[in-house]
Amino acid sequence: MSPLPSVHGQTQALWERESDCPTPPISQKIARFSGQEAARNEVLTGLVSKIFNESFGHRPDGKPYRLGPKSIAERLASTDFLFIAGDEQSGIGYLFGKEIHAMGGRIAWIESMAVLPLYRRQGIATALIHKFRLATKGSSKIGCATPNPIAALVVTRTVPGTLYIGNCYPPAAVLHMLREIRQHCFDLRGCAIQEKPLRIKTGFSPLSRSDERKWNPRTPSDPPFWWRELEHLPNAYEALLVIERTDNPSTSLHSVEHANEAPQTKA
Repeated sequence: MSPLPSVHGQTQALWERESDCPTPPISQKIARFSGQEAARNEVLTGLVSKIFNESFGHRPDGKPYRLGPKSIAERLASTDFLFIAGDEQSGIGYLFGKEIHAMGGRIAWIESMAVLPLYRRQGIATALIHKFRLATKGSSKIGCATPNPIAALVVTRTVPGTLYIGNCYPPAAVLHMLREIRQHCFDLRGCAIQEKPLRIKTGFSPLSRSDERKWNPRTPSDPPFWWRELEHLPNAYEALLVIERTDNPSTSLHSVEHANEAPQTKA
C-alpha cells in the first residue's frame, strides 16, 4: 500500500487496523517489550545501544554521539514500550516511548527511534511507529522531538490527525501540554520550547552522514509544507511534532474542531 502524503496540516494513516497491515517480511517483524522488562535485559539494552551507536553520527563539537547499555537501561526503565525490528539477537531497528498523563489528556511520546543505515527506506520505521500507535490507542495525541525530516515524515504518514510542526498555529492547550510533559521526557528536560517555529533547543542534534535531509522521493511530488524548515534546522535545535489523533474515537470530534487552526499554506 503506497504512503499517503501529509497535506495542509492533516495526516492520513497507512493502516487503520492491525488486520489491515499486510504480513511483513522478516526484516519488519516487530517484538514488543515493556520498558521495565527491557531495562533488566542485558541482551536488549546492548542491542538498542548498538543500533543507536551505528545509526547516529557526531555532535556539533565533532565528538561521536554514543549511548552505552547502562544509559539505555536508565532510559528504558522510565518508558513504557520498546519495539525491536528483527529479533533479539540481530535487531535492525528500535523504537521506545511512553504514554504521559497531562491535564489535556494522554500523549504518546516517542522517546527514541533508529534504523540501521543499511535497512532504511524499507518501511521498518513505519512498521515500528504503527506498532507504537496501536499500543497507545488511549492517547489523544502522539508527539516527538526530532532534527530529522525523514523521521517526521514517517510519523505524519503513519498517524492520522491534525499536525502541528514548524511554522504552525497550535492551540494554547497543545503548548501547555508540551510544557507540562517536558519534565517527563528525557531529551526535553531543562530545554526551552520555542513556539514559532515549534521547536526546542537541545544543544545537539545527532545526525549520521547517511541521513538525508533533502527532499528526494521515489516518485515526483511536492514536499510537505514544513519540510524546508527541518531541512535547514540549526544543529542545536530539534523540531517538535504533535498530532491530534483522529484514530481515537474519543478525540475525533476535538480534532475536527481544531482542523481549521492547522497551517493552510505550504512553505
